[in-house]
Order: sequence, then C-alpha cells, then structure tokens
Amino acid sequence: MTSATNATGALAPLDPTAAVIPKPLQLNSNAGAAPFAVTPRTWVIASGDALPAATYLAGLLRPSTGFAVPVKRSGPESGAIKVSVDPTADYPTNGQGGDAEAYRLAVSSTGVQITAKTAKGAFYGVQTLRQLMPAWVESSTPVSAPLQVAAVEIADAPRFAYRGVMLDVARSFQTVSEVKQYIDGLVLLKMNTLHMHLADDQGWRIQITNEGKEAGDPIDYSLLTSTSGKTAMSTQEYRGVIGRTGYYTQDEYRDIVAYAASRYVQVVPEVDVPSHTNAALHAIRELNTDRSLPARDPETGVVPWNGSGTVGYSALDEQLPLTYTFIKHVFSQLAEMSNSPYVHIGGDESHDMGRTRYVDFIRQVVPAVQQATGKGTMGWSEYADAGTGKPDNYWDGSVLQYWVGEGDLVRDFVAKGGKVVVSNAKGSYLDMKYNPQTPIGLTWACSGDCDVNTYYNWDPTTTVQGGLDESGMLGVEGALWSETVRGMDQAEFLTLPRAAAVLETGWTAKDAKDAADFRKRLANLGAHWTVAGHNMFDTPLVKWQATATGAVAAVKTGAKAGWPVGYLAAPGTELSADGSTVTPAAGSSSSLTGPVTGTLRCGRSSYPVRFTTAVPRDPVHASGLYTAVVDVAFTGTKECTLQLTGLAAGAAELAVPVRADAANPLPPAPFTPTGPATAALGAGGPVPAGEWTKLELSGFNANAYLRLSMNGAELYSVRSDPKGTFSGYVPLPKAAQNGAATFSATDGEHTASTEVTVTGGVDPLPNQIDQRTLAVADVDSQETAAEDGAAGNAIDGNPNTLWHTKYQNGTDQYPHHITLDLGKQYTVTGLSYLRRQIGSNNGVFRDYQVFVSADGQNWGDPVASGSFTADFAPQQVLFDGKPGRYVKLVGLNALAGNAFGGAAEINVAGTAR
Repeated sequence: MTSATNATGALAPLDPTAAVIPKPLQLNSNAGAAPFAVTPRTWVIASGDALPAATYLAGLLRPSTGFAVPVKRSGPESGAIKVSVDPTADYPTNGQGGDAEAYRLAVSSTGVQITAKTAKGAFYGVQTLRQLMPAWVESSTPVSAPLQVAAVEIADAPRFAYRGVMLDVARSFQTVSEVKQYIDGLVLLKMNTLHMHLADDQGWRIQITNEGKEAGDPIDYSLLTSTSGKTAMSTQEYRGVIGRTGYYTQDEYRDIVAYAASRYVQVVPEVDVPSHTNAALHAIRELNTDRSLPARDPETGVVPWNGSGTVGYSALDEQLPLTYTFIKHVFSQLAEMSNSPYVHIGGDESHDMGRTRYVDFIRQVVPAVQQATGKGTMGWSEYADAGTGKPDNYWDGSVLQYWVGEGDLVRDFVAKGGKVVVSNAKGSYLDMKYNPQTPIGLTWACSGDCDVNTYYNWDPTTTVQGGLDESGMLGVEGALWSETVRGMDQAEFLTLPRAAAVLETGWTAKDAKDAADFRKRLANLGAHWTVAGHNMFDTPLVKWQATATGAVAAVKTGAKAGWPVGYLAAPGTELSADGSTVTPAAGSSSSLTGPVTGTLRCGRSSYPVRFTTAVPRDPVHASGLYTAVVDVAFTGTKECTLQLTGLAAGAAELAVPVRADAANPLPPAPFTPTGPATAALGAGGPVPAGEWTKLELSGFNANAYLRLSMNGAELYSVRSDPKGTFSGYVPLPKAAQNGAATFSATDGEHTASTEVTVTGGVDPLPNQIDQRTLAVADVDSQETAAEDGAAGNAIDGNPNTLWHTKYQNGTDQYPHHITLDLGKQYTVTGLSYLRRQIGSNNGVFRDYQVFVSADGQNWGDPVASGSFTADFAPQQVLFDGKPGRYVKLVGLNALAGNAFGGAAEINVAGTAR
C-alpha cells in the first residue's frame, strides 16, 4: 500500500467557531497560529480514569489514518494528545449542570491537552476534538486527508445534567446493532441518556424471566416475548412497509447497556403503564379482568393484538393485586439490568380508564416500583396529577417528563420534591414530519414547518405553561416515536439533525443560543455523519459543506475493476443516473459551486471517473458517501492525479500511485443474490388467519422493499437486510379464506412463492363471482383528494386499500351507496362486506340494504337488510336468488356515528344465467 497525498496541499483546518455542537461555553480561537496535525508519530497519553476516553480516541484515529496511535501512560507531550482527569482543577459551570461533565481543551501545534473533572468530562472533550477534525476522522478505511485541528482553547460545561433522546422500539423493532448505531450518531452531540420505550400496545421488546417471582405469582412471564414479541405496527407506511417484530434477550439488553455505558450514556428503560398495555394484556391471561381494557375475548381470555396507532384504549386493572405483582416483577428485572438511577413507568394517555381510576393506580404504583427497584421513577406529564393534595415531599426521587399539560401541575410536582425533564411535543418530538412533503412522520404535534429552527427556537423554562424555574429541571429530551418508522435509517432520518437542536438546548445557556450560528455549525457536522455512515435529513435550511479526499491505496498495474481512488462527502447532493456527476439536489442546499466531475490524469492520458454510493438520495435518505472509481487497465508505473471540479474551494487534486507490486485488495463488491429466491411461511403446518406468523425470505436484493401477496392480492411490504434476507413475523389478514393459498414475495426482480393452508379464517362466499370481472357503475361519494379512497378500492382484491366517502372540502351525508356492474346477468344470491382493517370504526357501515337490478335503473325492494358489526372478518349477506346484472349496497348509518362510510372489500355471489 502506498499513501496518497493531496497535491493541492493539506485540507484547511475547520474554523473552531463553526465546528462544534453543542456550542461550547467558552471558546478562544487562536487565529493565525499553526494547527496541530495527527502524524505517524502521534500517540495518546492517559492513565487512570482518563484511559477509557483516550482509548476511544485512539480507536477513532487509527482506521482513517492507518497510524498506530498508541496509548501510553506517560511520555513526551510534544506531538501527543494528552487526556487527563483532575478533580482538583478549576472548571467552569453553566446553570444546573454543575461541573461533573466539565472539561478544558487546548490545541496548539505542539500538542493537544484535554483535562476534565471526571472520566465523562474527558469523553466529552474527545467529542469536541473529534468535531474540530475534518469529517474524514470518521472513515473506516485509510484516506489521504490530513487530520489537522486549528489552535484553540475551550472551557466547557453543560447547562443541564440530563440530555437525552428516546427511541421507541415497541411499535417497530430495532436490532442491537442498530441501537448501537443510533447511540454512536448521538454521542457526538454529548447525549448522555438513551430512553428506551420497550413496550406499548403493539409489542413487547424485552425478555422478562420467571426468576425471582413472588410466592403465589401465577404469571408465566416468558409469554410476554413469545407472544407479543411477534407483533408490531400493522399499518403500512413508506413503500407499504409494516412494523418490525422482535425482542431483546436479557443478555442482548445488557449488551446495549454496556455499550452505552462505554460511551457514558445511561439507559432509562420504559414500560408504559397503566395504558399502552395491550401487548401485555394480549400475552398474559391473568391480567385480563372485567375492569381491564379493552374487553377480553371470551374464547381466548385475552385481548386481541392491535397493530394500529390508536392510543388510550387499553388499561390494566388498578384494583387487581396481581397487577402490582406483575409490575414490580417487570421493573425489578429492568432495574437490575440498567445503569440509570431511574425507571420510566410511562403513565400517559389513559383516556378510557378515567381520571379517578388512573390517579388511584399511579398512587399505588410509584411507591411499589420505587421500593421494588431502589430507583426513582419517571413518568409522562399526566402522572403529576397523582400528587394533587399530597404532602410536600411526595415526589422526592421522582422525575416528570413534560410533553404537554397544565403548568400548575408541573410546578406542584417540583414543589413536592420532583424534577422535570422537558420534551415539549412541538419542539422535541422527533417523529414529526419536517414538512408536508416528508413521506414518514406524524403531524399532530407539529405541522407545516417542523425543521431544525422549530426544534431550536424554544427554551424549557418557558415552554411549560406559565413558566418553570431552571432549578426545578433535570434536563431535556428529544423523543422518537416509531408509528411510521421502519428501520434504523428512517429513525436517523427523523432524528438527525433535529436532535442536535434539542441537545444543544440541554447543553448551551439560553442567552448563548443563536439559530443562524447553529445552522452554520451544523453545515460542517453533516459530513461527519455521512462519512460515519449515518442517515439524516439534508434540510434546505443548512448549506451543507462538501469535502473530498483521496483513497490510500496504490492501483495495481494491469488492473481494471473499478478501483476506488477517492471519496466525496456531500450532504444535499445527488448522483446522476450514469454516475458521472454529483450535483446539488433539489429541495436541499449544498456548498458545491456546480456539478462535481472527476478525471484521473496519468501523464498525458486522462480517464473518466465515475461515482458510486451505497445509499442514493431518495425521499427518506440523504446521499451516502460517494466513492470515485476508475475502470482502467494500467500499464507500467505511473503517478496519477485525481481531479475533482465543482467543490467550493475549486478543483481538488489528489495523488494516485500505480505500482506493479501493489497489493491491490479487491474493493468490496455490491451484494448480488445468488440462486433462486425462497420463501417459507409458518413452520410447515397450517397458518392461522388474523395472527402473526413467521416468515423467512432469502435470495432477494439487499435492503429492498419486498411486496407480499396472497393468492395474487397484495398485502403489505417488508424490507430485506443487507444480505437480501428477511426473518420476522407478519400478520395474515383476518379475512383470509380457509384452505390452500399461495403466498408470494417480490422485489421487482426476484419472486418467491410458497403454498400454505390457511385455517381460522373465513369460508368462501358460496358461488362467489370472480371479483376481477366486477366494475363500479355508480357511487355517491368517494375521497380522492386527501387520500386514495376511490370506490374501485372496494373491488381490487386488496383488503389494505379502502373506499372512503368524501371528507376533504366538504362531507357528504348518509345514506351512502355503491353500485357494482357484474358484467352480465346472474342469479344473485349474496354479498360479503369487509370493513377497514386497521384503526377505528370510522368509515364502516352499520345498518344496510342490498338491491339487485337487471338494468341499473329499476331497483324495486331491497333483497336483504340488516346491520354489520365491528368484526374485522368478511360479513356475508345471503338471500334468495334474484336475476340481475347490477348490485347496490346502501349504507344507512355508520358504526362510528358520523357521516363517513366505505368498505375495504365487497364480493358478490351468484350463478351465471
């Protein structure tokens, strides 16, 4: 291997005033002084409590430089980076954060000094140094860009001691490696708390064992994951993908906690009670009573699974002693595995339970959990209500997470000994759409412009109604709920860069914040995330800085294989279809002065450069790192130069040596599936309708959207992994017909099918007419503006699409009707009606009439009438045969009591005349 150099000289060190997020408390830039450079002789000096931060730093520097970067306990400080923990030194303070996380950083041409009061502060000093370096410090392979740091002195400390981000893995699962990736993208911003939302209505994500149960406890806790670890959000989001199933074993969860701790992040586990508990009630029969919500199924004794985004409908029985036995057992195990002084009991949105029952529950559960775990409790805004009328020390050791609600209750909570973490929904909920065009995310807390400015321009002291003194606050947290998130790339897309705004609010003093200055610093940080492999939203509010480097490798004489000769990190850009240019993307902003093109010049010869990226820019991805490659069979030894045009600094020239003796390891080839695609649904036996069943897929494209169907009717999508496989649980429609069925998956290029036998579904409608021969002859109302609610969806064979009556720009009133043309004359004997398959009863007929006509004009009396129920299975209406070609279904009123009607699927039965 031969190290390439930058022919135009070293990359200029970043301006320290435009490089660091969160903004440091004190920063003195020594403009004009020589920078510090990492060289082959650079080492790190540290001992004692400073060793973890020093070891982390050395591990960061080695891959991108190829240097040894040894960590020594002592030695000459000239040319070295020294990390020290000195509790006796003088450190600044900043608000309520104290000096436990404070540090000092001094950079000169002769070395770097990081001094901190604690090991955690030393780690934060390392994160600041990391941001002061070029983005190429994040590279996992050696690059030619020199790592230089401008001369600067920084004294820094946080405003608040708690600076967190919440990751909801309950609604859609994230693997252990994905959670670690999430942590790594946020510790750069000095996040010190990861709040993990581990259970909700849609799924249960943490193994709870039967070890240590109270005497007489009849619950089998393994059912929590064996049952509700297999469920998730069933709604279709971007590209039709449903939620991901799975759970963490206790060893896996401990691994997450240990990984976070190695980066000085505490993990706060949350299991939400008493509401958001449908997954627990679905798994544990003993928790279901006449008072628990929703009502249990009389046949199974448990509530059905619910993969919708509806909230507030579930609740534990606050009068059942076993409820508290269950909660104490769960939280005792969570507390033993976690490194936080708190466990989070949720406590939000208990709508159907009612205030009296809810307050009674909270007043019992808080002391029970605190006594069982030895830890303080956290809860969402609503649980402050339980302290009304209680003594002054009632909330000692407790934390309120404020997201919405009355300020008086919050101030009462603080007055009675509690502390507050502020997560105001409009400026902290990371699951909101950035703008109306964002394809994932929600809008209930923030709509319209929900970009970085909205998440930056607020303060925790004023966002609580009526205000709250800073002394009552523990810190701030950004919360990512996952109703619409399907994978870590989408989680990062919604989180970055808005989490940077929230975390700066937690670190930087209110009067030191400035939105324009923040966006300027964010412009340089984007390339760090890109090189490190994190996804983000390349907001147009930031002029993202682009940076290029050469690859550290010699090309072997005679080779022709698309060898990497350089790299480009350029958020806010996109790649041309032929790979020849990188251009600023519409809807974003880039520092590029024009399209970036590349040429490799070797003496008098020139060769075109093409760019590749593993992550092309699309509606939910910023472009990933670009690799510049050439396809040339070189002869002889050459000194070549890679020239890139269009960068803000002009053309970059990067040296590329060609050597006959070059080792020339093959670049990683893109994954290509080999062999036929395969599919396996279930364990070889019958598959149950309406339940989640194991699906195994292989032989597909990597990271592809796989569309699933049954008997040709599309169901929903799942995503393959980087190896082109999928392993997880998927829900079969409750309306699936019993008997033989063909289940298929396709990514557009590869298709796999498997034959299955469906049980527990519905019997086919007798003499059902082929739905593909039906047509909509007439409909009184259909919504085609706000959503695809066209009447044709009722006869498309897909239960996940919907005919819905109009609601945008006016509402049509009952009765509603749809008329179907059967294509020819039949003796019509029946009809089946399938309601919408997710969510509420909105758009579902209650009372109905059915008419049959030979000409579509003369209808006569109804051939059938009655009432549909809320059942999710097809509801059959059979009647004496009547000749005709047209069938009209009339809805007289709605199950939900409103003006809306519709259907997911309608089928007709009859024999041809």
